[in-house]
Amino acid sequence: MKHYFKYISTGAVLLLMLFYYSPEIKAQALKTNVPFTLTGNPNIGVEWTVGRQLTVNSDIMWMPYLFKKNEEVFRALVGSLDFRYYLNPKYYYTNDLWDGFYVGPYAMAGNFNIGLKNKDEEKTSYRRKGWGISGGVTAGYKFYLSSRFRIDANIGLGYAHLQYDKFQLGGQYVDFPLEKKNTKSYIGPTKIGVSLVYNIFR
Repeated sequence: MKHYFKYISTGAVLLLMLFYYSPEIKAQALKTNVPFTLTGNPNIGVEWTVGRQLTVNSDIMWMPYLFKKNEEVFRALVGSLDFRYYLNPKYYYTNDLWDGFYVGPYAMAGNFNIGLKNKDEEKTSYRRKGWGISGGVTAGYKFYLSSRFRIDANIGLGYAHLQYDKFQLGGQYVDFPLEKKNTKSYIGPTKIGVSLVYNIFR
């Protein structure tokens, strides 16, 4: 999986360089996913205009939780990239920002380390540490608030693949994997967001 993140990181750097040096592409807005921010998960997103009715959106989020008392952990670092086509854009020529309904493909990747204590004391609790990738289609609507601010609500549907090692949560064998390279696949909702958007140019 290290190779996957190497390629993703290299691609992200090249994409950012392309956005920076191309005169036709400009950063459109900064955003934060409000529900995740309010629950203590730092996140930031950037949306670029790349053509008429077309933008590229990138988000990154970090879940930082570590509870020493029961050795519980809920940590994840997730990044996503999606292309958005605005079907009936509004306000662009007055605010330099697309609004309205959009749809397009997305790709997402990240790693995680999650272990929460089982409520049943007689059952063993476990921690799972690994990585995941996902791809699919995202759809949403950007609501106009003012020339500076928007609300962006969206949901992504697609395929997700997870690979992880399984550990006992706590105890003397906490760092020794019980199972290695377990995999799990999933089809359905994979991402959701309600973001506060700040227009850079107005």
